[in-house]
Amino acid sequence: MSSTSIHDLLRLALPAGTRLMTNHTGERVHVQHVTSLRATHPAFVSLGGGELVLVSVHDALALHEEMTQASLVRRLGEIGVAAVAVTGEVDDEAVICAEKVDIVLLQLPADASVRAIERDAGYLLDNPRLQIERRASQLYTALTRQVAGGHGAEAVLRLLSEATGHPAAFYDSAGALRAEYSPCGGQTGFAERHPRPGLERDGERTFLFKDVGGGEAKLGFVGLCGTALDDWDDTAAEQAVASLQLELTKQQAVEAVEARVGGDLLQTILSGTPPDMLGLHAQAAELGYDLRRPHVALLIAPADGSTTTTAIREHLEHDLRLQQRRAPHMVREDAVLCMYPDGAGPEQPRRVLDSLARELPIAAGISSPSPTAASWQRAYAEAEQALALGRHLFGPRSVTPFVDLRVYRLLFELRSSTSLWDFYTSVLGRLVAYDRDHDGALLQTLEGYFAAQGNLSQAAKLLQIHRNTLLYRLRRIGEIAGVDLDHAEDALALQVALKAHRVLLAPGRMDGEGRRPPERSRG
Repeated sequence: MSSTSIHDLLRLALPAGTRLMTNHTGERVHVQHVTSLRATHPAFVSLGGGELVLVSVHDALALHEEMTQASLVRRLGEIGVAAVAVTGEVDDEAVICAEKVDIVLLQLPADASVRAIERDAGYLLDNPRLQIERRASQLYTALTRQVAGGHGAEAVLRLLSEATGHPAAFYDSAGALRAEYSPCGGQTGFAERHPRPGLERDGERTFLFKDVGGGEAKLGFVGLCGTALDDWDDTAAEQAVASLQLELTKQQAVEAVEARVGGDLLQTILSGTPPDMLGLHAQAAELGYDLRRPHVALLIAPADGSTTTTAIREHLEHDLRLQQRRAPHMVREDAVLCMYPDGAGPEQPRRVLDSLARELPIAAGISSPSPTAASWQRAYAEAEQALALGRHLFGPRSVTPFVDLRVYRLLFELRSSTSLWDFYTSVLGRLVAYDRDHDGALLQTLEGYFAAQGNLSQAAKLLQIHRNTLLYRLRRIGEIAGVDLDHAEDALALQVALKAHRVLLAPGRMDGEGRRPPERSRG
C-alpha cells in the first residue's frame, strides 16, 4: 500500500490554495496512482481503484456537454478511486455525492495546471525525497520574492504556515516573539515559549525552533508548532530561515545607512540653527524621525575599559530595532548620543538605559524633555552635565537624570569655594570625624532618616536596624553635631551638607575620607 496520503499531497504536490471539500483530514486516505481526465475518449487510460483523479471542468464539458460534477464523482466512486480534485468552483451536489460514496473531494485553484499537478504528484509517489527537494526550491523562490517585494517577516511566516499546515513564528535574537501566523487562527502557544534550537514536546504539541544566523551574528529564531512534525516541516523551516536571513541582513544594511545619515542630521542640528528648518524636517521625515515630537537626550559612555562606544552603539541600535523605535544617534567624542522620542513619558528612555546596563558597563546622563529640535543643543548640554555629575557623585556606573540633580548642580559649581567647605565642615565635620574614629554609621543613618522623610519606622526598615537603635543614633547625631533634627533650619542644613559631602568627597563614598579643602587665598 502507498504511504502517500492526501495530507502529503496537499503539502508537497498540490498547489497553494487547494481546499479539502469533504469531511476528511486527508491523513488516513492514501493514494496509489495519479491520473487526469482527458478531453477525448477514453477519458481515463485505466482505473483500478486508489487513484487521485484530476478533473478540469473545461475538459469534462468537452468530453460530454451534459456531464455534471456529481455524476462524474458518482461514477469514479463506484470504481473506488481515493480522491477527486476539480479545478475551479465545486458545486454542493458534488460535495454531497462525494460524502455518500466516501471519497475525498478537493477544489484546485481555477488557474491550476492539471498537467503540472499530475507531474508533481507522480514525483511524490515515485520519489518522495526528490519531490521534497523540488518543493523546497519552489518554496524558497516564493519566500525570496516576498523578501524582495519588501513584505517582511509576516509574509514569510504566512507562506511557511501555508506550506506546512502548521502555525509559524519569528522571535528576535533575544527570544522575544515578534510575529506569528496560524492557518486556522486561535492560540498557538508561541508566546509562552522561550526558543531554543531543536524539538520540544509540550503535551500533544511539538515545537521546532531553528536559528536565523549563528553565534554573535544571530538574528533570531523561526518556530513551527504541530501535533506531529516531519521531514518536510524541517526542510520548509530551513527555507524560511534562509529567506529571513536575507530579509534581516537587508534590514541591518539599510539601518546602518540610515543611522549614518541620522547621525549627520543630528550633527547638523547640534552645530547651530540650520539654514533650512523646513528642509531639515523633510529630511528627518524621510528617515522616520518626527522632529515635532519632544525628545530626550541620552548620553551613554563606557564605565571602564572593558567596553567601547562602538559596542554601546551596536547594542543601542539592536534595542531600538526590537522596540521598533526611530531615534537619531551618533558617537560624539567619548560617548554615544541618542535623541530618544519622549512622547510616552520618561519611563521608556530609562528602560533603554537599564537594558544596556545589563549588557555592558556604562554610565549615562538623561536630559529633561526637549520640545523641539531647536532646543536639542540645550538637551545635549543637560545630558553631558548629568553624565559628568552622576559619575562624580554616584560612581562610574551611574545613570543620572538631569532633573534629579537639582541642588547638586549648584553645589558642584561651588566645590572649589572655601565658603562651601566652611559650611560643610561646620555642619558635618564632627560627625565625619566621629564615624572615621569609631567606625560609625552616623552619616549613613542621617541619609536613611532623610530618605524616609523623617518617618522613624520606614527609616529603621530602610537601614535594617531596630527602631530603638535608630533613636539612639539620632540622639548621638544631635549631641555630636550640636543640632536639633526637629528644628527645620537644622534639618535643612544637614540635608544640604550631606549633598555637599557627595560633591566634595570621593564619588559614592560615605566614610569621611575625602579630599583636602582648598587653601584660602592670602593677602
